[in-house]
Amino acid sequence: MLSNPLMLLLAAVVLFAVGGYAAYLALQLYRRRQRLENGKTELENRLKVKDAEARQSVQIIARALVQKDLSETEAAMRISWLSQQIILSADEAQHFSVFQQLAVATAHIPILDDWAALEKSEKRRLNTEREAIELTFRDFIQASALELVIIRLA
Repeated sequence: MLSNPLMLLLAAVVLFAVGGYAAYLALQLYRRRQRLENGKTELENRLKVKDAEARQSVQIIARALVQKDLSETEAAMRISWLSQQIILSADEAQHFSVFQQLAVATAHIPILDDWAALEKSEKRRLNTEREAIELTFRDFIQASALELVIIRLA
């Protein structure tokens, strides 16, 4: 058998090695938590910036709509898409809702290249349909656009 002082020394070495490994693992865990916290903070900052940019874009589109520089349908499509990038309060969600409803109601109407490929008669028919749909939403859209012009930016 080993002598008592040798056993104590061996136990101390094992204890020191296990303690060192535990300290190493604790340091790794601390670093991982720091990286996660930094990543979370960075993500929150990016979301705030994206939110502010989307809000500013919504204001610009709403202003163009109020000034009749943009059709209700085009504004609805753009604002509806931008609203997905904004963290909305309940009051704000109410103002965005009408734009989302109009965007859904007119989603079947082709845009861009698909629109250009249509025959004139089909364009006229779809324009008439779009204008009729817009007319049913117009008062709500205009009222909401006026509210969105003053949406908080920060």
